[in-house]
This record gives sequence, structure tokens and C-alpha cells, in this order.
Amino acid sequence: MTDKQPKTTYHLHRRGTKTRWLWLPSLMFGDGVAVSVLVLTMVMLRRMGLDTADTALAIALLSLPVLLRPLFEMVVTHFWGTTKVWILSTQFISALSLAAVAFTLHTSSWLLGTVCFMPFFVCSSVFYNIALHRFYIDTSQGAHLSQVHQQNPTPQQDTMVRWCDGEMVTLHSSTSQHHNTTTSIMALLFGCGVMMMIAGNMEVVTRNIRYSWSLVFYVMAGVELFLWLWHTIFLPGGTHGYAKPKPTMGLHRGEFRISLRRMLKRKDDITALTFFILFLLPETLLALTAPLFLIAKPHNGGLGLSPQEFAFTQGTIAVIAIALGYTLGGKAIKKHGLCRWLLPSALLLAVPGAALLFLSYNTAAPLSIVAAALAAGHAALGFALSMVKQVVVRFTRNMPDNTLRHAIARTLIATPFVLVGMFAGAMLTLIDYQHIFLLATELSIASLTVVAFYLYRTRKK
Repeated sequence: MTDKQPKTTYHLHRRGTKTRWLWLPSLMFGDGVAVSVLVLTMVMLRRMGLDTADTALAIALLSLPVLLRPLFEMVVTHFWGTTKVWILSTQFISALSLAAVAFTLHTSSWLLGTVCFMPFFVCSSVFYNIALHRFYIDTSQGAHLSQVHQQNPTPQQDTMVRWCDGEMVTLHSSTSQHHNTTTSIMALLFGCGVMMMIAGNMEVVTRNIRYSWSLVFYVMAGVELFLWLWHTIFLPGGTHGYAKPKPTMGLHRGEFRISLRRMLKRKDDITALTFFILFLLPETLLALTAPLFLIAKPHNGGLGLSPQEFAFTQGTIAVIAIALGYTLGGKAIKKHGLCRWLLPSALLLAVPGAALLFLSYNTAAPLSIVAAALAAGHAALGFALSMVKQVVVRFTRNMPDNTLRHAIARTLIATPFVLVGMFAGAMLTLIDYQHIFLLATELSIASLTVVAFYLYRTRKK
């Protein structure tokens, strides 16, 4: 190693450390906006007159690009450019797509416009999420990181050195995770809470549903455009035109099949893959039916919440509760380990269905009771999601094809939600909300079974 290399590396380290707080929270905020927009779209379709079955099918179909994440990962890998280009281009496309949807809401072709332009937004969001996680990639096994640690040893064990398109940035793992959660929650509160509240109030003031929701989507398009301008200015990447080498084992031609074949031969990997598919199975029935239940009219078996009430309960209280549950789950794992809390988290997955089942028998319950029931269910869900996150970390850690493994894990977690969501509308035409929530509560048995199998394999190893 020459005398010139350590100086250059240290210079990049200082530059990245100085500027990371200008782009890291905003990147995470942009990632949370996508989920908010899907929730807004679901409520908008119902308010515009689309029936429950068609609304559930439309949202499920819009979520299909999530299942193509490994393919999208390969596209990003083979693209000859920087991940900064992906981030900026996808945010610009997202802004244009939302603006187009907002424009068509004024016309009689609002449904056709939504169907045509929303897929562009969803696909861009998936590519954005991929580029976001690839923008700062842990290269702790690389030679560069070893040289950096030799030059700048750090006493903290949870300090990570990551490469951001050629710039080295030191991130404290707990601090990074904290800001990730905080900014994502802020995005959900803004989209599902504030903007939903604005839409409901605008409906009351203007007595024009189309104008109210068009304004909401114009605002969300403006948020995406602002983030695009912000990241254009402050996102690091330098003047180099091509991406630096990154760990993309398994995402090249031929490597994908080899890595996948290797996973299917290892019993530990098969156990983890089964866990990803079945653990959150109780929630697959609730992902779409629960919001539709909240806004459905009482004569259709729902609670009949207004957009303002929906924004308060589902968009604010529930979001805060899931964040608290996720935080508590992380602290529990850190203190006692993953294996101790997996079975309790599987039991807690029965709480969301049970809470909604209670509300389905008490459709005239006051708003405070509705908020308390949703808070309990979402706090339990957040606790369970922290367990899923840790299993994903174990599944990808210290593996040469960790990028592919991460993509496969996220795809398998999302697959049951999308597939069940496609049939959620048809299920509502056959059975009522009460039976769906009862079935979701009973499906926690599947979660307990897969957790028992996972713990058996873990302890045996």
C-alpha cells in the first residue's frame, strides 16, 4: 500500500462524515413515502366510488412489482452507471407519475389514469428502494475496509464503514437504524396522517371529492420533486461516471441459478425461507381487509370512519404504535437474543386479528376504543416485524451473495401479502369481515409452527 492511498481514503472519510446528515434522513423519508401513497390510493379509490372487491384487487396488482425485486436487482447490477443516477431518476419518475394521477382525477377517465400511471410510481419505488440499500453497502470483508481499520481503528464494535458510490462514510449502526426508523415513521405520519386529514377536510369544505384528492396527489408529487432537487444537490457521488465495484455476487448471469441452487441444498437456508413465507401469514389477510373494514359503511359490516378519523386511527395512532412495538422488539433482541422472543412474537401475531374481530362485533364503538384496539394490534405487529428483520440479518450475514439473499428474503415476505390480497376482494363477497378476522387470528398457529421449526434447527446447529 503506497503512502498516497491512506491520505486519500481519510479525505473521503471526512467528506462523507460531514455531509451524510444532509441526505441520509431524506433518503429514508423518500422510501416511506411509497407506502403512504399506496394507502392514500386505496382510500382515494373507495372515496371515488370503486367497490371494495375492485379496490383490493387494484392495490394487490399494484404491489406485484415487489415480487420482481430479484429481477430488478439484476437490472440495477447490469446498469452501467451509479446508484445515485437510479435514485434521482426514480424520484423524478415518481413525481411525474403522481402529478399525472392528480391531473386525471379531474376528468371522467380518473380510473384509467390511475391504472396507467400508478404502476410507474410503484416500479420506480421498488428501484428506488434497491438503489437506496445499494447506495451504502457494507464492505467489511473487502481489502479496502481492512486498510481503513488499520489506519483508523475504532473502539466501538457497532461502527460500520460503508462505501457510498466511491465515498467512504462512517455510520454508527444503532444511530443509522434509529434514523431509518424515525424518518420512515415521519413519512408514514405525513402521508397516512396529515395528507389523509387534509383530504377529508377538503371534502367537507369544497364538497368536491375529486378536487380534494387531486390536491393531495399534487402535494405528494411536490414532495417527490423536492426530494429529487434536494438529493441532486446534496447526495454524494462525485464527478465519476461509473459505479465502483460492489458485492453483487449472485446477481450476474449464471450466478443467480448457482446461488439459488446452493440455498435450496442447505437445510438452514430452507428453514429461513420457510420462515419468511409463513411467519407473517396471519397479517396477509389483514393488510388490505383491515383498512377497507375501517372505511366501509356500517351496513356493509364496517366502521364507516371518515378520512379524518381514518387518518387519526390508522394513519397516526397505529403508525406510532407499530414504531413503538418495533423499537421494543429491537431492545428485547439486543438484551436477551432472538431465540428467546420468537415464540412470544408468534403469539402476539394473533393480537391484530383479535383486535379487529372485537371491533367487528362492536361497530358502534367510540373512536377512542377503535384507536386503542388498533394501537394494541399494531404494537404487537411491530414487535413481530423486529424479529423478521433479525432473521433476515442472520440469513444474509457473512454470505458472498448477501445482496441476492436480501432480495429473495424481502420478496418471499411480500409474496403472501400480494397473493392473498389479490383474492381479498373475492373473499369479502363470500364471507364477512368477522370471519376473515377470525381466520387471521387462527392462522397464528402457522406462525407458531414455523417458529418452532426454526428454533429446532437453530438449537440443533
